Amino acid sequence: MTEPGDVRRRAVAALEELAVLAELAGENPFKVRAYANAARAIARAPEDVEALAARGELTSLAGIGKGIAAILTALAGGEEPAPLAELRGRTPAGLAELAALPGLGPKRVRTLWQELGIASLGELEYACRENRLLALAGFGPVTQRHLLEAVEFRRRAASARHLPEGLRVGEEVAAAIRAALPGAAVSTAGEARRSCEVVSEAVVVCAGPSPAALASALGGTLGDAGIRGPDTLAGLHPSGLPVRIVTAPVASFGAALVWHTGSGRHVEQLAERAAAGGLRFAAGILADGSGNAVECAGEWDLYTRLHLPWIPPELREGAGEVEAAAAAALPDLIEEDDLLGAVHAHTTDSDGTASLDAMAAAAAALGWSFLGIADHSRAAAYAHGLDADRLRRQGDAIAAHNAAGRPPLLLRGTEADVLADGTLDRPEEVPLDFVVASVHSAFRQSPEAQTARLVKAVGHGRGTILGHPTGRLLLARDGYVVDLEAVLQAAAASGAAVEINAHPFRLDLDWRWVRRAVALGVPISIGPDAHEPAGLADVRWGIAVARKGWATAADVLNARPWPWWA
Repeated sequence: MTEPGDVRRRAVAALEELAVLAELAGENPFKVRAYANAARAIARAPEDVEALAARGELTSLAGIGKGIAAILTALAGGEEPAPLAELRGRTPAGLAELAALPGLGPKRVRTLWQELGIASLGELEYACRENRLLALAGFGPVTQRHLLEAVEFRRRAASARHLPEGLRVGEEVAAAIRAALPGAAVSTAGEARRSCEVVSEAVVVCAGPSPAALASALGGTLGDAGIRGPDTLAGLHPSGLPVRIVTAPVASFGAALVWHTGSGRHVEQLAERAAAGGLRFAAGILADGSGNAVECAGEWDLYTRLHLPWIPPELREGAGEVEAAAAAALPDLIEEDDLLGAVHAHTTDSDGTASLDAMAAAAAALGWSFLGIADHSRAAAYAHGLDADRLRRQGDAIAAHNAAGRPPLLLRGTEADVLADGTLDRPEEVPLDFVVASVHSAFRQSPEAQTARLVKAVGHGRGTILGHPTGRLLLARDGYVVDLEAVLQAAAASGAAVEINAHPFRLDLDWRWVRRAVALGVPISIGPDAHEPAGLADVRWGIAVARKGWATAADVLNARPWPWWA
């Protein structure tokens, strides 16, 4: 069954791809612009593509003519549009991937293709290492170096997946095992269970059956499946993510789950603790001095036998959690149910896909008592950012919603661009409840300038939330280089908060720095950065990062009742 919004997302992606491929192919610039404008129109349309197509009303949307309406109708019917198939057929597949690299775009990729025959990441890397780009106008040594860095980053990220996909793959495989072997104890493990921001493989632990029995039961679930030792079945999920299934004796299931969930350092510390108590913890089995397995059917059993409380999976990184557990000093980590609401949600007033009322209704369905609207500021022209007059009118609409007494309480905010000098792009004369201050430009400032910029931004103090503090996009680009210690110290001094941007492509602030922010007493805001109603649920990934950063409910702004700044 098609989920709501699926056709819209596919339509936007197809139109964006058409725009890129058409420009790569050297087609009429007006056609390129028409595809790009249509993608934005569909993203902001008040109604879904399927419904409009069914009524023959697609051309009622601004920027949608008969040709693009035919493309959208084909997509709504599950077909590949003919123009997309034709462009894909005459454009090397690697060009679109090149166009997505930072520092490149369709025009420059077309130049590389036509002048040097470069049509893939590998060819671009070779050309950069051979200094061949220097012969092209507009491609100097600095550009060549940055492109080589981008290619190397993309190569490192190629086999990894974002946390939601890694978790989904693991849960799919676990569900397939349960269906084939009812009653078997099965759990996801590895990086996904630790809520690592990116996952290089899905790990599943299963009690009882042999790898051969598992292979037979799973049939064709995994590609290239094979037995990799006495207790392991490995293969490839259809998504391309490697999968490793580890079997364990029923009596040692808990010990195996701990072993295959924790980082190398975490299990090493547990093994050291076991040895100090005359036991041996190795290869997922706890044994006594005679080599006999000690029953650990559950994780609690393993930790109890090591005289420790159960340690939440997110903390199992070998970063002080074993010592804290031994001292009965583990934090009471935040739970998703602790959230009372969230700020950082976008509407159709800027680049969101849903109205103010639709976003409010989605927050109410989640049981939230408040929702903070943070549409882009005027400097974000690409996102239809709001000037003072539009922001004031939005505030009036929010006030009317609140006066009607409909839940949730809507908070007036903005996502203000942090300008190059650290100034916030917000009209001071418009009253707001909060400001999400985010960097969207000038990523390549020097570390000193970038640090000064963010220190100035958080210097506005209470009411300011530093949005996605490093600007990273997981598996796409590293964050800008900044002295986060200095920024967090400045936030602690001023009373500003920092965001954990819960969008799974960001998860920024990184969990390692969340822990430092918590130690400094900097308030944390878990923001979904939602551009559609379903995006509000992304707070679950922000909760995972907060837990991994040792945060409690007391450390998180949106686990507290509004107002926060009294």
